[in-house]
Amino acid sequence: MKYLASIGPAIKIHWRDVKDCGPDTEERLKIRGFIETFPQENYPDQIGYYMLTDEGFAASQESGT
Repeated sequence: MKYLASIGPAIKIHWRDVKDCGPDTEERLKIRGFIETFPQENYPDQIGYYMLTDEGFAASQESGT
């Protein structure tokens, strides 16, 4: 989330650019409303992009992560 926060909210980031975000971490962040995920164009059943939400950005600023 630290990397996504450095980019800012509402900007799609390719999944390859996001390190250390496995399925469990991804699911926890989605449940909390901190990130949104978007499918790959050629493989719609796989994650293609992550996007930090405004709520996720605010939480990252509060916690310093």
